[in-house]
Amino acid sequence: MSRKRRTIWIILLAILLVFVIELLFRPSAFRSSLGSLLFNKERFESAAKLFQKDADDPEAAHNLGKSRYKQGDYLQAMDDFERVLKEGGDIADAFYDKGNAAFQNKDYQEAIKNYEEALIRNPKDEDARANLELALDMLANNPPPPPQPDEDKRDDEDARNLLEALDNLEARERQNQKRQGTPRTDNWW
Repeated sequence: MSRKRRTIWIILLAILLVFVIELLFRPSAFRSSLGSLLFNKERFESAAKLFQKDADDPEAAHNLGKSRYKQGDYLQAMDDFERVLKEGGDIADAFYDKGNAAFQNKDYQEAIKNYEEALIRNPKDEDARANLELALDMLANNPPPPPQPDEDKRDDEDARNLLEALDNLEARERQNQKRQGTPRTDNWW
């Protein structure tokens, strides 16, 4: 075997050894690397499955949110970005990405709130600034619908109406009994 071939084989074995060691001793790092590779190849569902396994890690949760965002699952992506915020990951990017998910979900008020938070943490973020302006325009052109009465309030109102109707019925029955009079009996006990 030539010297050049032997060197190539040694390099390949060294790479394989590093790969196996990382797989055995740092499986989360391996999943993260593989997930990033899948994400870059636009295989977002497969990437999300890998990131989901380490979702308690803020970086993995952030990547999971980005994968879900790319799949169009904006509400779940917002939950993932919220987890990043609670766990103390890259806060400015998490607010920015959460704003993007809210914007795609047509929740412009939530998007504005998150873009503002991203800008507070990173005032130089031009993308967040541009998206904030876009969300403000969208909110101005598409105001939120008026608040609907809560189901609980309607249920409470229905219950009050029912009780009032029963009270009225009982009162009418008492009036009818008074008009008819109560039959007298000699036995009072």
